[in-house]
Amino acid sequence: MMNTKTIRYIMYIIIIIFCIVAIGIAVYAQFFVKEPVQDAYGNDITAGGNIVTTQDINQSFLDLFTNEFYGNYDENNVTKLDNNKEIVYTFYSENQTIDGKYSMNINIPVINIQSDVVTEFNNLTQSIFVDKINAIMSGNGVYTIYNLDYTSYINNNILSLAIKATIKEGDNPQRVIVQTYNYNLETNEKVTVKDILEDRDIDETVVENRIKTVVQNAINDANKMAESGYTVYQRDINDEMYQIDNVANFMEGPNGELYIIFAYGNNNYTSEMDIIEI
Repeated sequence: MMNTKTIRYIMYIIIIIFCIVAIGIAVYAQFFVKEPVQDAYGNDITAGGNIVTTQDINQSFLDLFTNEFYGNYDENNVTKLDNNKEIVYTFYSENQTIDGKYSMNINIPVINIQSDVVTEFNNLTQSIFVDKINAIMSGNGVYTIYNLDYTSYINNNILSLAIKATIKEGDNPQRVIVQTYNYNLETNEKVTVKDILEDRDIDETVVENRIKTVVQNAINDANKMAESGYTVYQRDINDEMYQIDNVANFMEGPNGELYIIFAYGNNNYTSEMDIIEI
């Protein structure tokens, strides 16, 4: 029968072994086990990999606006308004500052195609952006900063054009307005986001869930800022605008990326945008 001293000695050894094993597990977990992290959509990504953040996606989208048209398409299949111009080109540019009145750096594009649909597109550009330029230059009573750029691509016979305007009028908060156009060069018809998803065999429900994830993350971030005393733009996750049937602003990028754009400055004094990349 073991005496008390021997039992105590064995217990000490067991405790030491337990501590060594625990430390070993902790070290292994820290240096060898990769905890899952999430990208902007809540998808798990192995730690140390390329994490896609909302800021990355937004910046990638904003970097597209170089006032250039990029397209590899047989123009013989297109009836142009001006045969000497590209399918999309800069129709009007202005970079001017008038003290006490305005500062403008604008590049207005036009779609150079003879089509009723394209005429509708170009008229919309006129009413949204060009009429604003005329109002500013004629004098609207407040100092205004107005910058406007565009980008345009062709992917699989789909022409995408996006126009982005940044407007600061007097003491009002800055607005960012985004307008997009998508046109099928073969059928001469408007293209909807559902057309693109169907062509790519992408489930609409998956896209809607991704939209909701991005928007909910933005709401969570805004709530944290509001708790710190900041004034933030309030989104409503239940707004019908987030349903695929109601998505109006979207475009295909240089490598076929599908950007779905919720530019809240289209209707409000805010620069807030949610960009979903598919």
